[in-house]
Amino acid sequence: MDQLMKLGPFAAIGRLWNDLSSAQRAMVAAFVGLAVVVGTLAALIASKPRMAVLFSGLASEDAGAIAQKLNEEKVPYQLSGDGGTIEVPADKVYDLRLKMATQGLPQGGNVGFELFDKTNFGMTEFTQKMNYQRAIQGELTRTICQLRPVMSARVHVSIPQETVFASEQEPAKASVALKLRRGMPLTDEQVAGVVHLVSSAVEGLKPENVDV
Repeated sequence: MDQLMKLGPFAAIGRLWNDLSSAQRAMVAAFVGLAVVVGTLAALIASKPRMAVLFSGLASEDAGAIAQKLNEEKVPYQLSGDGGTIEVPADKVYDLRLKMATQGLPQGGNVGFELFDKTNFGMTEFTQKMNYQRAIQGELTRTICQLRPVMSARVHVSIPQETVFASEQEPAKASVALKLRRGMPLTDEQVAGVVHLVSSAVEGLKPENVDV
């Protein structure tokens, strides 16, 4: 040991390596190789952005159009759910929803944000609907607040109970209250984007029934 301490670090390692048997060398090499693989995988996982749902329940035409826009923006994305769900980096979700909305996307009516990962079977249907309504209002509010002129936002969605007769069915409605930064009004394009975003997120909600 004293002799090894007198040697330089590389020489000492070489001396120890030479003293190992073939079986011991194979074990050390396997351990080092495994450590390299694990370290590489950990680095790849750490560098990969956390993905979140941009839209779900998309028609194939909408999915293709949105994917094309994401390619143009050089935004990484992945498709799931038979191509009807698009996921993007979580920190870009709200900004991208607004960008797509100002361009009239998606066009295929009601889409989803996958707000619930699992169903709570202990909830009544009424409670589930109320929770969904609160969740969609919160998700829309967070998205709209990404607009630079918007200081704060409040979204209220009214989803009527379904009736047997279509003639008696009340329409879905929504109101969006915005507090804007001084001297920073919304453009017509941004207002249209907010209306499109809200109407496409709620089933049966027509753009003309969204009050901003």
